[in-house]
Amino acid sequence: MPPTIIHRDEIINTSFEIIRKDGWEAINARNIAKNIGSSTKPIFRIYKNMEALKSDLIDELNKYYNQFMELRISDENYLLTQGIAYIEFARIEGNIFNILFMHNTCIGQSIEEILNAEWNQKTLDNIIAITNCSQKEAKSIFRDVWLYSHGIATQIVANHLNITEKDSKSLMINAFRCFAFFSLKEE
Repeated sequence: MPPTIIHRDEIINTSFEIIRKDGWEAINARNIAKNIGSSTKPIFRIYKNMEALKSDLIDELNKYYNQFMELRISDENYLLTQGIAYIEFARIEGNIFNILFMHNTCIGQSIEEILNAEWNQKTLDNIIAITNCSQKEAKSIFRDVWLYSHGIATQIVANHLNITEKDSKSLMINAFRCFAFFSLKEE
């Protein structure tokens, strides 16, 4: 009997769906093989070990998250729409959010590293443009709005907060206004 032919995309797509439904803990060779309808051998013809598969899977989850966010972020107020989209991602894709932002797969960074990261410069520039604030004030607004949106998102994922999309959007608008106002008042 010839070996079952399974492609990398099939393994990743199946793993992605397992995560959506059952979370990171459900990712193992037996479960993936069962969902594909094969033995584990074809998986290990493609992947040296489960760590290699999980590494590719994290890359795919990050790509999916980035696409989700890009579709929802507006240059009109990049930070605000980013926060709203982040919370919505948590609501829609709780298990994926958990892996990307709450699980040990995340590598901790200091707030300063995050504020100075290249990928956040567009957001900081947008804050400066719409609030007419300094770089220091923009970083303060970014930090506060980011941590506020993360708090709401994690409460949703942990099932500690049941809030509508409309209400979370309203909270984010109010938070942005307050954080921007008070950051500008501090100077």
